[in-house]
Amino acid sequence: MDVLSLRLFLRIADLGSVTAAARDLSLSPASASARLVKLEDTVGFRLFNRTTRAVSLTTDGAEFVPYARQALETLQTGLDGISGRRMDAQGLLRVTMPASFGRMHVIPVLRAFKDRYPRVSLDLRLSDDVLDVAEGAYDLVIRNAPLKDSALVARKLASDHRVLAASPDYLARYGVPRKPADLTGHHCVVLSDFDTWRFESGESVVVGNSTRVNDGEAMRSLIETGHGIGVQSLWLIGEQLARGRLEPVLTDDPLLNDSAIWALYPSNRIVPPKVRAMIDFLLERFHPTPPWVDGVAHLSVR
Repeated sequence: MDVLSLRLFLRIADLGSVTAAARDLSLSPASASARLVKLEDTVGFRLFNRTTRAVSLTTDGAEFVPYARQALETLQTGLDGISGRRMDAQGLLRVTMPASFGRMHVIPVLRAFKDRYPRVSLDLRLSDDVLDVAEGAYDLVIRNAPLKDSALVARKLASDHRVLAASPDYLARYGVPRKPADLTGHHCVVLSDFDTWRFESGESVVVGNSTRVNDGEAMRSLIETGHGIGVQSLWLIGEQLARGRLEPVLTDDPLLNDSAIWALYPSNRIVPPKVRAMIDFLLERFHPTPPWVDGVAHLSVR
């Protein structure tokens, strides 16, 4: 599997034509076709559906594209590093991130990233599922979760401060809890099965009279419209707290929390400049004080 054949494969995928890709790489159509057949023999599956009028990727071929790009970029990074040349951030950067966090805090700043690194193309996957880095051929994963042992290198982008919150209307109707045990007498909103709330004091409360939901933004909406008290991240409700649409509850009894917002990438790969560029860019915006904390600095939240 040689470099030129991988480049040919990617150009055919981009252009949809063996002849156009051959011309782009200064190959004859016959030579390009022979290389493509040999590459398919090497990988063990067909890369393209070919007719007399069109060329299109097979399902296997489409799945192979990010791996081929990654292999070429890793090789170029190594060659540049050994020769002492500095390689600018470029190429396709595949990133997956939590849906709500991505929509609220990553997507809005990506125009500035593209202005700084115009040669980087972005392929973004917003999902609350924990996606497999290797299987998805992702260059970078952003996660909002406790850090567990893995084969991934982790950079902490920001702390994930979590608080109990409720709407002013709910607190006016049902009263303000004074201690964790009071929560058992309140309406609560919980995310999926997260119905045991643990506190730094060592106390834990299982909330019973609750509304369950599987989406963080929907949960915020339920709390804001008076359905009850719930656990929320500051990055999700910072604006609502700052504007008084939500109020923190039990601020003297902080929640036990080992979650943070992480940038993760495989430890067995050379880190391409495009990945370093994105991590450094996000750190500039989220560290040491993320923007969602500035607006609630005057509130008694931790």
